[in-house]
Amino acid sequence: MYLDKKNELAKASFSLNDEFRPFSLMGNRHLQTLLGSLSDSSPPEFPSKEVVLPVSDGDSILVLDSKPVSWVPGKPIAILVHGLTGSHRSSHVVRVGDRLYRRGCRVIRMNQRGAGPGLHLARWSYHAGRSEDIRKVMEYFQSAVDPSPLFLVGFSLGGNLILKTAGESGDLHGLAGVAAMAPPINLMQCSELIGKQENRIYEKHFLSYLMLEAKKRQRYFPELPPLKFPSNMSIRLFDEHYTAPRAGYDCAEHYYQECSSERFIKNINVPTLILTSRDDPFISVGPFEKLNAPGCVSISIQNRGGHLGFLGSDGRGGIRWGETKLIQWIDQHL
Repeated sequence: MYLDKKNELAKASFSLNDEFRPFSLMGNRHLQTLLGSLSDSSPPEFPSKEVVLPVSDGDSILVLDSKPVSWVPGKPIAILVHGLTGSHRSSHVVRVGDRLYRRGCRVIRMNQRGAGPGLHLARWSYHAGRSEDIRKVMEYFQSAVDPSPLFLVGFSLGGNLILKTAGESGDLHGLAGVAAMAPPINLMQCSELIGKQENRIYEKHFLSYLMLEAKKRQRYFPELPPLKFPSNMSIRLFDEHYTAPRAGYDCAEHYYQECSSERFIKNINVPTLILTSRDDPFISVGPFEKLNAPGCVSISIQNRGGHLGFLGSDGRGGIRWGETKLIQWIDQHL
């Protein structure tokens, strides 16, 4: 069984009212963000099988399928979706995936379109609104005869993507729950926040990776339109000159309006957890406070934690408070 006595204890201990308390001297949001992004010294390893999955426009994506020996159709599946510049190797994805796998859950770690080692498989890049790719992965791994309870778990940009998917698609076959950590549900406000002077270090980091990735894609697919980036680059300008036009949007503002999950969340009809923090350097908290969410959507806004940080005691001997909350929430809804 998926929920043994140990997991029943986790289920009983979960509460949205729990307050995150960072370790001593680690309350600073930038420290939480930077340390939280690091991989463990001995990252967990669990068996995975690569699956190349055709999506649309001739593109394919690479996903990692980790199926416990005891797993059969009807037992739970978790699809994990990384954030901007991430992949199936992202530290949060690996740690949460390992913990779910050891609980008997089939874990699908998705490389978004053209991300990570799947770069050569896609002429077009991933972005905040490619919900059709999420649905394709769900359909591929879901049994039509004996459906499994299926959970979407997303981090940062991946969190926005799974919330959009759940809110725009109505009844998704077998979807049992959605858990998002630090999702940018209002892309416009988040692009403005990361562009502030105190957060420029993060913007420069993302831009260097995004531009390098775009140049590599150009080498794989030389028939693509030539790259033209202005000298004074920002996330907003990258989306204006690259993301939006190549994804079929008029401009960055149009892309942000169409792909922000803020306007889709009201339509979600399955249990959903959103975990975020007020001191996140580039996820604006205002939209969460004003969100018109249905009763099935639970929102936990912590005062501290940075971006995907939440480094503090989880009450179970671990230091990843936020990741443990996601695990406990999934336990509760199984």
